[in-house]
Amino acid sequence: MEALTLDRAALDAMFAHAREAHPDECCGAVVHRDGRDVVHRFVNVQNEVHAADPQAYPRTAATAYTPRPEDLFAAERAGREPGARLAVFYHSHAINGSYFSDEDRKKAVEPWDEPNYPDVTYVVVSDARVRGEARAFRWDEAARAYVEVPIEVRG
Repeated sequence: MEALTLDRAALDAMFAHAREAHPDECCGAVVHRDGRDVVHRFVNVQNEVHAADPQAYPRTAATAYTPRPEDLFAAERAGREPGARLAVFYHSHAINGSYFSDEDRKKAVEPWDEPNYPDVTYVVVSDARVRGEARAFRWDEAARAYVEVPIEVRG
């Protein structure tokens, strides 16, 4: 499967977002536009949804994320502009390393067990085990799973 290519500045911005959000998880998107990557930070409202309904949302922002809807919609709109595409959703793992968890997969395929964004790559960043760790995952239709793809950094 083809590698994910990211601008160094975009990857650095994802790490900076994760460090600023720590000890909570962060989330966001990358829109590729006119040959460069633009990072869109989302506000993680997981603590708010947890407080409002702990039965439905048992996890706090320390181990989960829910993007603020208007942030998600803004990134989707930016990805539909001429010369642009929504390329990446990212989030951090503040406690564990960078891996695509069962919860990550669940969020990516709910509610029909089909990818909500089949052409978007998911990136998980973390300093928890190895400083500056980032791993990318993309939907593989044949495997019916998200599989790891290499990240190539330009610039």
